[in-house]
Amino acid sequence: MHAQTIDIFMTFPFTKSILHKLWNILLIIALEIGATATAMAQHGTLDGRVVDINGNGIYAATIIVEGSTLGSVTDFDGNFSISNINSGNIAITIHSIGYETKKLTATIAKGNKTSIDTITLNEASQEIDEVAVVGKSMARQQQEIAFAVSVVDLSKSYSSAATLKKAIGNNSSVRVREDGGLGSTYSFSINGFSGNQVKFFLDGIPMDNFGSSFNIGNLPPNIAERVDIYKGVLPVELCSDALGGAVNIVSRRNANYLDASYSIGSFGTHKANLSGALTTQSGFTLRLNVFGNRSDNDYKVYVQVVDLATGNKSSEKWVRRFADEYKSVGTWAELGIVNKPWADMLLAGIIASANDKQIQTGATMDAVYGGVNTTSSTIISTLRYKKDDIGAEGLSLSLFGTWGKVSTYYVDTLARRYNWEGEWIEKTSRGEFSLADTHIDSHEGQLTTTLSYIITEHQSLTINNSLSTNRRTSCNEANADDPMNNIPQRLTKNISAVGYKISFDRWNANLFLKNYHLHSSTQKQFDIYTDNARWERMSDDKNNLGYGLATTWFVTKKLQAKVSYENACRMPEANELFGDGLIQESNTDLRPEKSHNLNVGIGYCGVLANVHRLTLDANYIFRNAEDFIRKGVSLSNNPTTSYDNLGKVQTQGVELGAMYTYKIVHVGGGFTFQDIIDNARTVKTEGSYVGASEITNITYKQRLPNIPYLFANGEAGVKMDNIGGHNITITADYNFNYVHEYYLSFPGLGSVSSKKVIPMQISHDIAIGASIANGRYNIVAECNNVANAKLYDNYKLQKPGRNFSIKLRYYISK
Repeated sequence: MHAQTIDIFMTFPFTKSILHKLWNILLIIALEIGATATAMAQHGTLDGRVVDINGNGIYAATIIVEGSTLGSVTDFDGNFSISNINSGNIAITIHSIGYETKKLTATIAKGNKTSIDTITLNEASQEIDEVAVVGKSMARQQQEIAFAVSVVDLSKSYSSAATLKKAIGNNSSVRVREDGGLGSTYSFSINGFSGNQVKFFLDGIPMDNFGSSFNIGNLPPNIAERVDIYKGVLPVELCSDALGGAVNIVSRRNANYLDASYSIGSFGTHKANLSGALTTQSGFTLRLNVFGNRSDNDYKVYVQVVDLATGNKSSEKWVRRFADEYKSVGTWAELGIVNKPWADMLLAGIIASANDKQIQTGATMDAVYGGVNTTSSTIISTLRYKKDDIGAEGLSLSLFGTWGKVSTYYVDTLARRYNWEGEWIEKTSRGEFSLADTHIDSHEGQLTTTLSYIITEHQSLTINNSLSTNRRTSCNEANADDPMNNIPQRLTKNISAVGYKISFDRWNANLFLKNYHLHSSTQKQFDIYTDNARWERMSDDKNNLGYGLATTWFVTKKLQAKVSYENACRMPEANELFGDGLIQESNTDLRPEKSHNLNVGIGYCGVLANVHRLTLDANYIFRNAEDFIRKGVSLSNNPTTSYDNLGKVQTQGVELGAMYTYKIVHVGGGFTFQDIIDNARTVKTEGSYVGASEITNITYKQRLPNIPYLFANGEAGVKMDNIGGHNITITADYNFNYVHEYYLSFPGLGSVSSKKVIPMQISHDIAIGASIANGRYNIVAECNNVANAKLYDNYKLQKPGRNFSIKLRYYISK
């Protein structure tokens, strides 16, 4: 690191303390490794990965070294490692329920790690008490853990033209709300919690500071194997202050593969992606993901057009968006070694991305802009390390560190006023929304450390610490007198967690404890509009404690019950406290939000007569939140948004999911109802002429506005393999989405005729694809919003109408 970087990172006393303790831990581990090196010299280690025919890891497969008591069980990604094996030739047996047993031989070298090629197990069907047992996919195995989690198998989306955002949006309790087309602002919602209340991870690493150009709205599904959607309660491994859940993107584990694709679609949309990995026998590995997106986003919208001369509005009519172009590029590359005695994985990498976006509207479509633009760039260096059995059998250590810079540039300098016909007139003042020529730089770093230990066959302990720091400066060159120009704003979080797991064949439980710490520093204006108005430097420290439990019980082999609870906390993020420099205003008085989260679920997965596979899931959700951070919209001529605390919010809801598969046909769907109400009997007023007081809350027990409360999705498809005996596969898929209408404001306020409503949404998507040469060559044609319905996720922010795309894909693996 450069000296300046170290100075920023070491700004806060508790940061220095944590890094000092971490250094001591690493020193102790290094000494332990040295002490055990001699003993290890006469033995060796064997590792590898067990996968199904689709390349997905198989969880809980057993690997036994014949003629010994040594063995291992694969983790959630199918990886295993066996230590202290006598050198020489050995035979191993690999077994997993629902798969054919396999036997292999290997040669173990003294003092070294031996890696074997990926072990592929074929599915096997066998009658046991008249019930067919069929191998479970990695996605299903992950879904059977104690936490409330939905798992999206992304291999089904590799040939789709959709981004990662859409690929995971069709899930019960999940809503992805978009402001428009490709590159538009979006909000990911789980059970009514949205925005920063839901955290995103990449292989367990927080993505909070990766910037707007490297997110699920830009990333293709091809970079990942699956996505785990945690609802309400998070495991210790995902150490974060997520209040409403989390999304963990699990990258592809293929050792050697190449996946290239290109798609073209309506509204000038183009997407390209290249993903691949290369791993040599010596353990050298290279992993690369490159993507690019662009769109004119010139779809038609149904709006009123203002006569710029008179100010009168026309009746609503169809016009084409004219200033909404979006472009983005990015790469995620890692280089390093795997399967060494001193490191299972050591990877250095870089994340680099950038986007360029025209801003067509404000918080609603009443505001029309023609020259407002924002660009963003991200450059982040990464380092990952993982080692099992480090210094002691059963002790594992993983480290992930990042350091980088995210730069954002907003331009709004034109002295013009536009209407939806693209016409404009001169204004007396510059700035279509608010005069801005703003450059925001964020220097961001994070360090995540996980130490786990298998105590006994049935017990394990995990300790996790996640430290992140953000130093932000902004400068509005169009307003040289802005008192916030070049004033550093700092936000540092440290989240520590410890978890204990006890596990048996049909029952397991997870107990965990978390500690949250936030330090913020900024400049704030006091006594505004008085003779004593002034700006003062202020800093704040907040501490909170959280805890929880997750448990599951297999009533039968097919029927599973699970319960999870967490007393959760979420600290405000930098964009919520400091604003975005344009449409979103700052609020440095935001308080942490807290919630009691409860999930109760039951699931069934069974196969009848070897051909009928049925999966059913039902869940009850309860949330009781305090100081709920909610995003509001001001309906002015130039609408803005801001975040505020809402006293108490209670959520109760149910979600149902089903999937049925018969030979080549599958059909399924999900349903969600969530009743999210304002649960504060009284509200406090501060800063009024009569001083602080407490008054009756007129929205008590009313449903929260601007949040969908009833929605559903469905899907159906056909997959025909080996057409004509030429290794050709044909697929046809249909997707359906329904969102019930909901109010923009509290339903109990104002007259019915004056209420602003987001109307009912129904959309239909279809896709037809062909795969040739066992999946090497692929082509998919898609039509989204087949009925050309007027779709709105947010009030007066219309999404694209009917659109088409074609995607070509080439895939090869070894």
